[in-house]
Amino acid sequence: MTAVITGATQGIGKAIAERFAQAGFDLFITARSNADLIALKNEWEPRFKIKVFMKVADFGKKSDVVLFAEYIKSNTKSVDVLVNNVGQYMVGNLFENPADKLVEQLNVNLMSAHYLTSALMPVFQAQKKGHIFTLGSLLSVRLRESAANYTISKHALRTWHQLLFEYAREHKVKATMVLPSSTITASWGDQPNEEEFIQPEHVAEAIFDCYNLSGAAVVDEISIKTISKKLE
Repeated sequence: MTAVITGATQGIGKAIAERFAQAGFDLFITARSNADLIALKNEWEPRFKIKVFMKVADFGKKSDVVLFAEYIKSNTKSVDVLVNNVGQYMVGNLFENPADKLVEQLNVNLMSAHYLTSALMPVFQAQKKGHIFTLGSLLSVRLRESAANYTISKHALRTWHQLLFEYAREHKVKATMVLPSSTITASWGDQPNEEEFIQPEHVAEAIFDCYNLSGAAVVDEISIKTISKKLE
């Protein structure tokens, strides 16, 4: 069994990768820090008795995404799970940031998922099985004026997933979008009420449970909210 997880060295991505590693999946992981990737490989391979394939990549660059896809296909014939997790949060109202910052957000938050999924789709089609997870956000369905570019990119990502869902099911491939609200990660800094946040492990467990749903059933979308409404 093989799982591909992007942005796998911290936060939600790390929790997802570790959950699949616990279940015996070999991993293909990527991030921008080589040191972080090596540390996880050195920890998880002996601990979980799996193989961890790693490659540094900047998912804001199409060339890096394509090279990562080629690396995957050169080292395995099958992929059971793909998790499009990479994302970048940017603050600022609609015209506060330069226009090219919107392009940057779209490249990281939308196009990277499209490039990687497109490159691996022939593998899924040949298998006639597999599960593609895409990490969205509560802002995939809501507006936040103070994070306009991020909101635009996440709304676009949800529309992309909806089209992917219909395409994938024609090939017996499952696709699920995950919409977590405030999840405690390093990007939040120090939080005095951390217990009110969703934990990355909660998101990982929801994804793993969804993957294990048997038969022809597939969950189209998972919305995970914090018990504290003020954090939405």
